[in-house]
Amino acid sequence: MSRTFAFVLAMASAWVWAPSASARTCRITYLTSATAYVDAGLDEGLAVGARIEVVRDGVVIATLVVTDASTHRAACAVESTTAALAVGDEARFAPRETKTSAGSVAVPAQPQPTEAPAPTLQGRADPKLRALGLRGRVGVRFLGVFDQSGFGGDMTQPSADVRVDGTRVAGSSFDIQVDVRARHTTQSTAEGTDVNDGEARVYRLNTVWRSAKDRLRVTAGRQFSSALTSVSTFDGVQAEYQRERWGGGVFAGTQPRPIDYGFSTDIQEYGAFLRTRSAPRAPVRWEVVLAGIGSYEQGEINREYVAVLGRVASSRLSLILQQQIDVYRGWRQEAEDKSSSITSTFTTARYRATRNLDLDLGYDNRRDVRVYHDYIDPEVAFDDSYREGVWGGAALRFAQRFRVGAVVRSNGGGSAGDATSYTLTASASRVSPANLDLRVRSTRYDNERSDGWMFAFSSGWAPDPRVTLGVTAGLREDNGKTIATPDVSTSWIGADLDLGLADGWYLNLSGEHNGSGDDAYDQVYTGLSWRF
Repeated sequence: MSRTFAFVLAMASAWVWAPSASARTCRITYLTSATAYVDAGLDEGLAVGARIEVVRDGVVIATLVVTDASTHRAACAVESTTAALAVGDEARFAPRETKTSAGSVAVPAQPQPTEAPAPTLQGRADPKLRALGLRGRVGVRFLGVFDQSGFGGDMTQPSADVRVDGTRVAGSSFDIQVDVRARHTTQSTAEGTDVNDGEARVYRLNTVWRSAKDRLRVTAGRQFSSALTSVSTFDGVQAEYQRERWGGGVFAGTQPRPIDYGFSTDIQEYGAFLRTRSAPRAPVRWEVVLAGIGSYEQGEINREYVAVLGRVASSRLSLILQQQIDVYRGWRQEAEDKSSSITSTFTTARYRATRNLDLDLGYDNRRDVRVYHDYIDPEVAFDDSYREGVWGGAALRFAQRFRVGAVVRSNGGGSAGDATSYTLTASASRVSPANLDLRVRSTRYDNERSDGWMFAFSSGWAPDPRVTLGVTAGLREDNGKTIATPDVSTSWIGADLDLGLADGWYLNLSGEHNGSGDDAYDQVYTGLSWRF
């Protein structure tokens, strides 16, 4: 299906379907080892069984399921996650209509919108599996990239994934966590030869034993620690003891091979942590985690460091700080000629100056960040290259549906090198009879190799909680400063359709055309999954 046809279909569909409630947003306000609390409840359209997607930097990192809801608060079980959750993380959901005391239908008032809201599809859960405490999804996907320049080759990548989270399975004291993804990649070259590569990666495969009051948890298998965000995937054992205000834990394991995630004993990793936090209903919620971690290769020191995690959340302030301090002993001290150094920092703060004005500050010099992208367009690739550095911005909301913002970034690392960028954004939620969500963005940038600007547009429609339609488009003009970096003009346009089918089945269809001279291509992505 061509890009033009997809665009026309999406536009026509948006005006034919009747308007309905758009997606809503909320934030995580408190975390325990098994539960996430959000600042939305029955009056905002959340009900028990509803799914919530946690979004960070435009990427869905977790799915939550509401287990208990009050007027303006909800407790959620973590159904699946690809990164450690943090207080202040943004989440989105498709609201349900609620009944007023008189029996009439009332649409809940919408909280303040954020940029590029998108609906969360809701399906009917399998009652037998839910009764056993099992939630998850099984899916098959296909990604195709087809060269349109004549200078490159095509790529096809069928894949499959299984993600299961079980809580006190069949009434026992055990949980299970499974996250396995397999794919087969075929790349064809301009000369007509094919290169095939198949891989299966296990991101999580473990079992968790819990005590009766959930104070003690022991996890064995492939996992990552929710308390230690600096610790990536490891194979081993972790024990955690948690009271309402304090807790701690220890872990020991080995790191998988970095390329194919296969089991390996080359690097052993050990650590311990202490955690303290505010009372659950305190007006200012905070948490501090202090950890000591060491990794060793063939008996030699690989890395030893202290990790600090701090979170603060109130009605006006949200603050997250992650800091690592490397400690040098033995050959590391001789090589570094010092006993310690600050090596990895990430901090972000949002302050609500007024009811409609948010101020943001952040700094990130982490070398490695675990992010899993199913689908990448030029805007996502651009933001990934400009991740490291310091930034500040402001966002103004008005008339409940509209938002404008500005962000300034100064980068000193990553693929962009030393660079600056200036971004303006504007978004609108639930406008016009077609119930549109709109977002526009303009970014001016300057780095050591080139300068230029990027413009991006996206729109979405939610005619029904089970149906979403979207269109994206963009243009980037990159002006090279040297012979090695020539001028490049890149444009793209895409469309996607998400359908919630019967009995928990979901279908996704996406397509994109990228025109950039010698690197022009068409990209197609489709997926079919069953969620239970």
